[in-house]
Amino acid sequence: MATRNTEILVGVTVLAALAGVIWSVTALRQVRLAEGTQRWLVHFPDVGGLAEDDPVTVRGVKKGAVKVIRLGPGGVFVTFLLEKDVVLTASSRVFVRNVGLMGEKFLAIDDVGAGAPLVARRDTIVGVYESGIPEVISQMGDALASLENLSVSVDRVIALAEERNTVRTTLANVETASTDLKRALAENRGDLREAVTNLRAAAESGRRLAEAIEPRVTGVLDDVRGTTARVDSLTARMDSLAAVLSRVATKLDQGPGTAAQLLNDRKLYDESRATMRELQALVRDLRTNPRKYFKVSVF
Repeated sequence: MATRNTEILVGVTVLAALAGVIWSVTALRQVRLAEGTQRWLVHFPDVGGLAEDDPVTVRGVKKGAVKVIRLGPGGVFVTFLLEKDVVLTASSRVFVRNVGLMGEKFLAIDDVGAGAPLVARRDTIVGVYESGIPEVISQMGDALASLENLSVSVDRVIALAEERNTVRTTLANVETASTDLKRALAENRGDLREAVTNLRAAAESGRRLAEAIEPRVTGVLDDVRGTTARVDSLTARMDSLAAVLSRVATKLDQGPGTAAQLLNDRKLYDESRATMRELQALVRDLRTNPRKYFKVSVF
């Protein structure tokens, strides 16, 4: 009995010692891990099954692990540990990615070292969720379901067409139309050949006619060009004449000469007309009574 108690006591002591060693190693590991890592917080719209203790990689190299995953406003907040030799910056991006056919998740960090440095425990990084194989398979399932519904609808349309004999009637009509077309082509083959021959002859005649009148057309175009040049010259001369007439009209209207005075001074105009009338009367009187104005002496 005493021996059995001793064995039990030794066993309990060994187990306690082993538990203490394991606890010490784990605690020491956690202390060393805490000393060599930093805590970062990243916000995702979805994590797709990411779990605690999943790895965190930087350009494919494992540099940390996921510690806490919790739901929050507008998505999921993930806290992960990252070795202190990795510096995250404003351009760093954190992705939830998949590895393997089973869709195991991990955090992947890209673009390390460019931009302003971030501060751990203060800055929250905006993460990106990338769809993996499970999501793609799920989407394929939806697509297959839609395809199955489409197949059922097509089957219904075909069954309805067969029930109403629509397909057979349509095929028969197509076959009849094809036969009629073949017969019409056979019956009018000579006319078609003649039409093609006439069309070729007409095209050849048109070509010869175009070649024959080409020199005349070229001459007419040259004459048109010459006429256009003469018209341009005449237009320029008329513009010059219009400018001269405009200057003459301005001088007649505004100048100090007699013509301008006659045009603008009404009194002078009236006096000029009165003088002309008197002059005409004098000429008539001179013709009627020349002796009144001339004396002739004969020696």
